[in-house]
Formats: sequence, C-alpha cells, structure tokens
Amino acid sequence: MARLTDTLLTNKAMARGKTHYMLNPLYGGQHGFGPDLRQWVNNAAYVQNHIFCLLLEAPRFLRFLDDQDQYVGSIRAMMELHTRSIEGLASGLKVETASTPVGGAGEEQEEVVDVKRDVSKPVHVLHEKAGRPFQNLLETWITYGMMDPATKVANVGALAGNRPTDMLPDEYTATCLYIEPDRTHRKVAKAWLCTNMFPKGTGDITGKRDLTSAMSLLELNVEFSAITQVGLGVDTMAQKLMDAINVTNANPNLRAAFIDSIHADVQKIKQGYQPQINEFSSTAIQAA
Repeated sequence: MARLTDTLLTNKAMARGKTHYMLNPLYGGQHGFGPDLRQWVNNAAYVQNHIFCLLLEAPRFLRFLDDQDQYVGSIRAMMELHTRSIEGLASGLKVETASTPVGGAGEEQEEVVDVKRDVSKPVHVLHEKAGRPFQNLLETWITYGMMDPATKVANVGALAGNRPTDMLPDEYTATCLYIEPDRTHRKVAKAWLCTNMFPKGTGDITGKRDLTSAMSLLELNVEFSAITQVGLGVDTMAQKLMDAINVTNANPNLRAAFIDSIHADVQKIKQGYQPQINEFSSTAIQAA
C-alpha cells in the first residue's frame, strides 16, 4: 500500500527546523464519522523512547585533585553508563489565567496572565557497585567541591599547592545533555541542556543487622540541581553530537564473543567432552 505523498510534515509549520520525522496531522484521524484505513499509516502513535545522557563538562575543582582523569571518567561512567533510569526532565508549558464575570449566570472570561515552563530536576537511579565507588565519588564531589559538613568550607581550598582562587558555581557543577532520539536512533526528538548540576546528596549511608532477613542491594536515587535550556538551538547542537555517534553496524549480535578459547587451567584437564572425542578418534580400530 502506497503512503500518502505528504505523509510526513517536512520543514513547515510545527516541523520547521526539526530533524526528526513528524507525521502530518492533516491525515490519519480515525475518530470522525468512521475510520478511514487509507490513512492508517498517519495514525501511528508517538512512542516515547529512552533518553540518554552525555556529560559535556565536569566540575572544574577536580583538576586540583590527584587522579583527575579517574574522577572525571567515573562521573561520566556514572551518568552515561551505570544509570538504570533517569527521571525529572520536563519542559511542558503551564498557562495561568485570571477571569472576570460575564453576566450573572456564572460564565467567566479568562485572560492569560502568565506562562511558566516546567522546571527539570534530573534524578539518576543506579545500583551501587561493590565497594561503594559511587557514594564515595559523590562524597568527594560534595565535601571537596561544595562544602564539608564540619567546616562549611569546600575541602579543595585546604589542599597544599594549587587550589582554586574562587568557588564560583562552575568550580563544583557539571553540564549534561539529555537526548531522546527518534526510532532510528539517528535524529533528536527532544533534548534538554542542563548546567549548574551538582548532587543534592550521597543517598543514605546506613548499617543494620537482622539475621532473619535477606541482605539487600543499595539503590541510589541521585537528584541533581539544574538550570535547563530547551528549544531549537539545543536541538541543533544535540543533533551535531548525534551525528558523531556512529550506529552503523552497532548491532550487539555482531559483536565478537567476549571469550574465544578454553582457559589453560581447564585445557590441561584431560577429562571432558573434547578430550573424550579426541580419545575415541585416536583409539578407533580399523574395520576389516
């Protein structure tokens, strides 16, 4: 079945400047007098894709710590690779109105008095790893970059040698880009550019004992502060970064096997499937 010639709305009206595909809403409506299956393709629903995070800037104070690359890499890994879910990104608009009475029957005439955009409060949810590297990372971020709970001063200022000359927000905050790709994973559907990001806590650090209960995993819900920009400019920048992501042949089924041989500790044991067949083969008699 052929598509309509203008199934997609391309670079006009709501789609102007957008890089992802957008259905033309002039077609596909199935709730009029009756359904029209000639336009069923235009009835395709929006399915929200999983967003992903890209760390663009790490806190500047880390340059004064030993092993800066390990800290920066750990923050990037936490934000981009270890996070199981991301919540709290929002950019919807809310319209506030005030009204005056129209006659005495109770009708009201509403006027627009304000418009606000929803504020993003990013939350990264992840399971802590053995040894609690992420809580220790967050504790360093907070106590060295933001404030020590005892002194109320960032510990980076107490370091010997090089240390910051100021503690303006860029010293202790990060910048991240959150992208929702389209279904092809090549185009930007939505994007949020968040700066002034810092963790609002390490998560609970507790101890307990109950021999009658199972032990538990530790799930971290790390909320970050954020000043967020959205719009065509952010989408355009995000698309440039998406263009640098090569998804060609990025098929997990085509990855090489993570192991390609029998380990020597196993190979030296002469009892097993392969050794048995080899033994059968080497000791076979010849048929008369």
